[in-house]
Parts: sequence; C-alpha cells; structure tokens
Amino acid sequence: SFDNLAKLVKYVDPNFSGRDWNLATAMVIKGDALVQVMGDWAKGEFHAANKTPGTDFLCYRFPGTDGSVIYNSDMFGMFNVPDDRKAAQVALATATLSKSFQSAFNVVKGSVPARTDVPDTDFDACGKKGIADLKKANEGGTLFGSLAQGYGAPPAVANAYKDVVSKFVHGQIKSSDEAVTELVKAIDDAK
Repeated sequence: SFDNLAKLVKYVDPNFSGRDWNLATAMVIKGDALVQVMGDWAKGEFHAANKTPGTDFLCYRFPGTDGSVIYNSDMFGMFNVPDDRKAAQVALATATLSKSFQSAFNVVKGSVPARTDVPDTDFDACGKKGIADLKKANEGGTLFGSLAQGYGAPPAVANAYKDVVSKFVHGQIKSSDEAVTELVKAIDDAK
C-alpha cells in the first residue's frame, strides 16, 4: 500500500499540504486538478457548479480497493427523555429509517443510504454506483468502518496510523519498508 501511495504522491502539486477540501474540489471543477480523494460532501460543490455526475465528473472507490467500502455515517442522537416523549423519538427513528426517507435524504446529501434495500431509482450515476458498491461490500464482508470517525479503531490507533501516513506523504519516512515498520511500532505503542 505504501508503494502505491508513493506513486500517487508524485502527482500531487507542491502546495497540497493544508489545503481546504473545498479549494481542492474547486481545482477539480475548474480543470486545475484531475482527481480528489474525498467523501460525499464534495459532491455538493459539483452540483453548485452545475456539473452532472457521470458526465462532468465521475465517482470511484480509491484505486486498489475494488469490492471494499470504508464508511462514515451520519447519526441522530436521542436523549433519555420522560415516557410521555418517547413516542416522538420512536416516530422520528421510524421515519428516518424508512426507505422513503433514506432515499430522499441521501439523494439530496449525495450520499448512500444506510439500508441496503433502498431502491436506487431516484439516485444519479454516483449514487447508483455507491449503492451497488455498498451492497456488494456488505454481502462480501468487505464493509469497514473508517478511522476518521472512530469506527475502524480506537482514536489512539487511528492517530498513530494518520501520523505515519502523513510522515510518509511528506517525505519524512523515505521507504515503504520503513513506513511499515514505523506503522507497526506506532500502532503497538498506541494500544
């Protein structure tokens, strides 16, 4: 994986570090950059620029991860409330988990429903691909929680991983072998 990352880093412009995601998205929209590794939140920028999924821009999983999906999820939290208010919480939970809500919400947000049985009828090309990818990964046991939201590992382990990858991308770690050694040590130290 570090060998592949080293190849990709060669294509990154020298001013990438610290750039806000929306500025990188604007570079792709204007044709100043070819690709961006980003989540569904970037899709709104393309829509605001009147770009059409499948025509003006494409949505892909990260190279080499075909068949796998790493997910983040939007959540609604509910507080412990008196019994006379619990029915409203149940109604909200029932509504948000319904197929119709999952479709309507995710079409607007540009994301993929949490449910795998939501029809893709109202989704654009990126949404249809995302739904198919999620369903395939779920069925194949290759659906993984992201490190970004603490789904894939405890924060200390996720931070250790991010630190090593960042050092590798910025040239502070020179080889893939050194990166693997540093990653194993950092994760062991974080546990």
